[in-house]
Amino acid sequence: MRSPLGALINTASSSGPPVPYSSRGRASLPWLTRRGRETELQAMGSVGTLFAIVNRTAKAMGGVEWKLWRKATSGRPEDRTEVTSHAALDLWNKPNPFYTQGVFVEAGAQHKLLTGEQWWVVARDERFNIPLELWPVRPDRMEPVPDADRFISGYMYTGPSGEKVALRVEDVLFNRTPHPWDPYRGIGPVQSLLTDLDATRYSAEWNRNFFLNSAEPGGIIEVPSRLGDAQFDELRERWNEQHKGVANAHRVAILEHGKWVDRKFTQRDMQFAELRSVSREVIREAFGFPKPMLGTSEDVNRANAEAAEAMFARWLILPEARSLRDTLNSEFLPLFGATAKGLEFDYVNPVPDDEEQQGKTLTAKTQAARDLIEAGAYGPAALAAVGLPEVAFGQPDADPDRELLIRLVTAAPAALASTILPLLGIDVPPPPAPVAPAPTPQARSSLSVFDLARARAPHRPALRAQDQVEEDDSLDAVRTALDDALTQLLDDWQDISADQRDELIDQVQQAVEDDDTEALSALAASSEAGAAALTAAMVAMWGTAAEQVVAEAATHGATVEEPAAPEGDLGAVAAVVAGLLAAGLAAAAGREALRLLAPGAVAAEVAEQVRAFLVALSDRPLRDALGGALHRSLNQARLAVCALAVAAVPGVELVAVERLDENRCAPCAAIDGTVFAGVSEAQAAYGTGGYHACLGGVRCRGTVAIRWDGAQ
Repeated sequence: MRSPLGALINTASSSGPPVPYSSRGRASLPWLTRRGRETELQAMGSVGTLFAIVNRTAKAMGGVEWKLWRKATSGRPEDRTEVTSHAALDLWNKPNPFYTQGVFVEAGAQHKLLTGEQWWVVARDERFNIPLELWPVRPDRMEPVPDADRFISGYMYTGPSGEKVALRVEDVLFNRTPHPWDPYRGIGPVQSLLTDLDATRYSAEWNRNFFLNSAEPGGIIEVPSRLGDAQFDELRERWNEQHKGVANAHRVAILEHGKWVDRKFTQRDMQFAELRSVSREVIREAFGFPKPMLGTSEDVNRANAEAAEAMFARWLILPEARSLRDTLNSEFLPLFGATAKGLEFDYVNPVPDDEEQQGKTLTAKTQAARDLIEAGAYGPAALAAVGLPEVAFGQPDADPDRELLIRLVTAAPAALASTILPLLGIDVPPPPAPVAPAPTPQARSSLSVFDLARARAPHRPALRAQDQVEEDDSLDAVRTALDDALTQLLDDWQDISADQRDELIDQVQQAVEDDDTEALSALAASSEAGAAALTAAMVAMWGTAAEQVVAEAATHGATVEEPAAPEGDLGAVAAVVAGLLAAGLAAAAGREALRLLAPGAVAAEVAEQVRAFLVALSDRPLRDALGGALHRSLNQARLAVCALAVAAVPGVELVAVERLDENRCAPCAAIDGTVFAGVSEAQAAYGTGGYHACLGGVRCRGTVAIRWDGAQ
């Protein structure tokens, strides 16, 4: 007998439950015997409906994709980092030499679906205590060894020959559906179906025996007096010889000194068809298995078939995947000690996407974006607010601002349009023909969300006053020089793009031939030629822009020397721009190649399709990037000369000019005409190209001009 002090010490040091879960001589419950669980396992092969449900569910579980992740400090799943190399991941992918992960999971799922229990035994290297293999074992062969103090002290495995193998707690991983009566075991649907499964099996056997025995349910032969043994055997043999078996069904019976008493029950009387049908429904309901997933076609259409598939994944596969994930993270990963700290297994969601719901969500988001824009919100900001991606609108070579302005003005009365458009430097479109042509499929029937945003607050160029004529003439020269330089550079870039496409096509073809999908993420195009061409164009642009401002200063009696172009700085910018363009082209090639990479794809055909895709790409990103780089060089040259003019001629001022763009965004319209307090303020606004706050980014053509009115 333990002393109170001993009990207290034992309780303080024990890792078991605070109250006993079993007596020290715990006996197995009669319905949870090893024989009972063996019967549950064997039931799968005895009833077709049960086999179909268990087999389909277990195979679906075996097909779930698993990944190992490193947890994020934020705790959010989307911030996790995938781990592709770890001993736990290797063991899970190949549990033992004879089981793949899919078969291993499927076997365990069968056990759990049939008995409510799934057992794994860990084989390890005892020298280093490292798990080496995982083995699934039958639930009927495993028996927990309860402990009144520690809950469980171990497990006992019974082998095929009755041999007993004691297992430690750390050698066994146990996943179960908790039993409401027995905390040591699990419970499955089959335990509630044993009577129905027996009825189904017995009805099938009766049908079988119906044909094997006599093709009749039976009857009684009555004789007037007791038969001797020889007479009894003779009567039985003659009856079997003449009437037993399907071939002798319904033959007329001739009896000597005997009377036939019919005891026949027909199959209709026995209602076997109804019995089998009822049993199928009972089994299906016990598992919560969707009827269409059994292949039943009655009352099934595409809509409820897809709903059944989603319900099957959501209510049958997903809970089992979560239970398995808990076992992996709470019992399996800790076997690897400190190397598994911060890691967790997780499954790829097996529930199929609901395309109808996704369509409704997209429609709702689109309507919300339209409502925001109509209320005055800025288009891109409205898209971001409702979770829609940024998109481009209109034709690649069209200026959407210009096209919108023309549409808005031409929608006004004809006299007003003919007055406003020339003032804006836009030719008046010819009047429409008397009979309007039928709309073509390419015609846009409504304004885009960006058009709607611009229509709320159109920013039009200010009208030219008389005192701006001379200044605008010089700005026209600046714009002409920039346009000419960009046109020449784009022409030179055609050969550069062709060479880059050739490089990428060779890499794509090699990746497809090698069946190396990952290589598509590492495609690369050389950018040295592009960097050299852009550097030369930027240096030339610098010289042209600086020369223009020097000539302008000379007309106002100021002598300013033309500064030399900083070729090193310009070359560094050119290298970045060329590198980003090359990377963008490579990324486009990789995405298109991945889209075309179907099983059995021919490498040469994929490569040529990718080439055609690259050739057809819009040049708008190229035009914007190169134009932005040239304008950066232009503005830096103008600012360099402006700084010399401010130092040489007291009283001159630097002013923001936003008249190189035909249309302006709100920030550019707001800064237009602003007089800067000094050179540093002007450089902060325009030192990297157009106005730094412009909504058009690198497409902005804002610049800085010198106001000579106050020159002394």
